[in-house]
Amino acid sequence: MGVFPRIAMLAGVALAVVGTITSGVVVVAHRPSGHLPGRTAVSHITVDAALLSQAIPLEANGRVDRWRNDRLVEAEAAQAAQAAQAARAAAAAKAAAAAKPAPTPRPAVPPPASPMPAATIVAYPPGTVQDIITKAFTPLGATAVAWGLRVARCESGYNPRAYNGAGPYYGLFQFLMSTFRATPFGSGDIYDPVTNASAAAWKYSQGGARAWGCQ
Repeated sequence: MGVFPRIAMLAGVALAVVGTITSGVVVVAHRPSGHLPGRTAVSHITVDAALLSQAIPLEANGRVDRWRNDRLVEAEAAQAAQAAQAARAAAAAKAAAAAKPAPTPRPAVPPPASPMPAATIVAYPPGTVQDIITKAFTPLGATAVAWGLRVARCESGYNPRAYNGAGPYYGLFQFLMSTFRATPFGSGDIYDPVTNASAAAWKYSQGGARAWGCQ
C-alpha cells in the first residue's frame, strides 16, 4: 500500500471511531479501506485504565468542589479566630472589673430633723398677772409671750408693786423711770401691771430685749 492510501485509511479510522470504555478495554469499530462496502471490522484494544484516566482531564465539578471546600475551611477558621478574640476581650474586661477598687459607699444622710414645736400660749385665769402679760405679748407671737413671762418672773416674781432702790427700778418689769417714760405708755402708772406689761412688750418689739438682765 502506498503512503497516501495509508494516511487516508488512518484518517478514516479516526473519524469512524466509536469507543466504549469498560474494564480497561476499548472497543473500536472502523471501516478500513479495502473492505467490502457495508461491512465493518471490529478490533479489541486493551488500554491501561490508569493511563487512560491521566489522558482524560478531570471534570470541572471536581475543581469547584475543592474550591468550595477551601472556602468553608477558611470561613470556619475566621469564625474560630473571632470567637477566640471575643473570649480574650471578655476575660480582659472581667479582669479589669475585678482589679477596679470598689466605690466608697456614701455616708447615710440622716433624715432632716423635725422642726421643734412652736411655743404655745398658755391660758391663765383672767385678771391674773400671767394673763395680763400673755395678752400684752400675744400680738408678737408665742416666743414673745414665753419671753415676757420668763423675764417678769425673774425681775419681780410677778409682783406689780415690786421696787428696787438700786436703780431705782419699778413695777412688774422693773423699769427705770426714764426708760418707762420713753415708751408710748410712759404717761401711765408704772405700777399698773397692764401699763407696765404693755410698755415691756413695746420695748421688746423694738429690739430692746437686751435692756433686761434677765433673759
